[in-house]
Amino acid sequence: MRDRLGMLRNAVLLDSVPDGELEQLAALVRPVPLNAAETFAVRGQPSPGMVLVDAGSLEVILDSTPICSLSPGSIFSEESLVGDSPSPATLRAAIASEIGVLERDAVEGQLDLMPKLWNVLDRAWRHRLLTARLYSIDLFRDVPAAVRLALADAFEEVDLPAGALLAEEGKVLDSFWVIREGQAELELPEGNDPPSVLLRVGEYVGDLAVVEDFPQTATVTAPYGLRAMKLNRATFRKVVGRFPGALAEVESAAARRKESIL
Repeated sequence: MRDRLGMLRNAVLLDSVPDGELEQLAALVRPVPLNAAETFAVRGQPSPGMVLVDAGSLEVILDSTPICSLSPGSIFSEESLVGDSPSPATLRAAIASEIGVLERDAVEGQLDLMPKLWNVLDRAWRHRLLTARLYSIDLFRDVPAAVRLALADAFEEVDLPAGALLAEEGKVLDSFWVIREGQAELELPEGNDPPSVLLRVGEYVGDLAVVEDFPQTATVTAPYGLRAMKLNRATFRKVVGRFPGALAEVESAAARRKESIL
């Protein structure tokens, strides 16, 4: 426990979490023995969790080539505590090794007991993953990074029940939604096969809604419920209004998109 607590203290993601909560977190670490040449994580596949190396040596592999080794005390894939991101590399034991694994599901089940940790993980998710998603959208790509960070902090987290409506075809929407957990269903025009497509974690609905009244081109529902991030137009304008020229940049990008569609 003492060694793992020290490793958790060395994780950049967790550097502001108090010791009391780190001790609770250390108790959730699951021990995993690995044989020599045994693969534990595969690049591009779902991450098994944050890995703490207790003993032995593990190879970090990219494109079939080992790029470094992890010795006792090392940490791998701490970002897996933040979201359902794929493993950034393949992890293979160079010799018989022992690791501890901190799984996101186990951590989330105890977050009510670790409020500081929740704040750290939520902020990290917003600043790492939500800002990256904003950058991938043409409306927000050319604004300064500080604007995207401020917008990420301004999103409201919302748990939607089964059957909830995120957007309705032909109706004006005043909020921009990004899926955080779960799936939404986008209905395709009649005659399509399949009749709908799934929107997964990180996908979004209604980005233009923060700029103007724009009738939605499809209906999107949450058939089984989901957790989403919501940014309404009033909050968007309040945030970007703090940055000179940012609103004009977003509006110009929206106009360029509409011109390309027409």
